[in-house]
Amino acid sequence: MTYLDTSALIKRYIQESGTELILALFENNFEILTSKIAYAEVYSALTRRMREQDLPKARYLEVCRLFEREWPAYIIVELNNDILHLTRDLIKKYPLRSFDAIHLASAKFIKNRLKTAMTFGCADHRLLQCAKKEKFDLLAV
Repeated sequence: MTYLDTSALIKRYIQESGTELILALFENNFEILTSKIAYAEVYSALTRRMREQDLPKARYLEVCRLFEREWPAYIIVELNNDILHLTRDLIKKYPLRSFDAIHLASAKFIKNRLKTAMTFGCADHRLLQCAKKEKFDLLAV
């Protein structure tokens, strides 16, 4: 199982450094988990790029349609009180931004519940270091 935060997941839809690793992950049919907050974060990132003219509007619309088709295939981690409490604890323990902490808490919640190894994928060095301390395998994209 692989948990992707938004910085990794977005590489499925936008060509940037690390996209090849993410596309290979999808080709191998890995189970991809992410937090429900990634839905809003992906749209925010795509729309910002379109507004800043880094992403042509036609491509933006195409990518949004693809994301909508694929969203139901992801294993979505719902935000609940247990995850919020883990988020709080991780924020106290590490210098994390709130959404990064939610992603790490979501992955940790599922990893602990399933009692299994899990890979945590993201593009943020600080978040990867925190995930490493929480005993995740890492996918740096």
